[in-house]
Amino acid sequence: MLTFSRFLNMPGGTETTVFDRHMIYVTCSLEALRISCYIFHVKSIQGIAIMPVIRVNDATFVDLKSVATWLGTETPSQTIDRLVREKMEQLGLERDDAPEEMMPRDVSSTASDEGDMEFRSAPGLSFTRVLDASVGGKTLGKANWSGVLLNVITATKKKNGMDAKTLCHELQIPSKPYEYVSEGYKYQSELGISIQGQSAQDAWKEIQRLADKHHVAVDVRFQWRENDKAQYPGRIGVLRAGK
Repeated sequence: MLTFSRFLNMPGGTETTVFDRHMIYVTCSLEALRISCYIFHVKSIQGIAIMPVIRVNDATFVDLKSVATWLGTETPSQTIDRLVREKMEQLGLERDDAPEEMMPRDVSSTASDEGDMEFRSAPGLSFTRVLDASVGGKTLGKANWSGVLLNVITATKKKNGMDAKTLCHELQIPSKPYEYVSEGYKYQSELGISIQGQSAQDAWKEIQRLADKHHVAVDVRFQWRENDKAQYPGRIGVLRAGK
């Protein structure tokens, strides 16, 4: 186990952080540093890749502490994560945070008459956006991966007459049978449960599982963004389930 001195000879003393092999979280306190604050998410010791560094001024750091009190978060990282998640939900955006092992490179696909790639098993869905989708034969309006998932969950609940507790037991994503709005959860009043936000990859995994199990027809047409990390930048793909 490694030990790292955060700041030397600063007012309030030296902050020491113990690293593990996977992730290092280093934050400073306002009392220890009056000049500026750095929030580090580091993965760089002994061959592990470096994560981004964010620099904020004193005023913003004080504001983060105030916001954290209202949100009930414990660290600046948790506070920023919560604010970013909520803003992305408002904008209809989804996180591109699927791990590499969830992004298969050799996936069987066929091309439709329109040139779309139809997949029999899910490709890597990071850096994708939903173009259009239907659940149970009904076309969704402004669709995204989380919206498709919620519609499939709703169809599952109605088809089986499930109450909130039974529905949560059926789901294989984090959920609670009551209102809960911390740790990335959002309360879905029409379902009576709270569901934690999912990456596109994890959302489709649950969509497909529920659709196939409960015979809910799902069609999703999506597009990879023009990003070098996307599996097929700019291409359009199609996924189906429940048929």
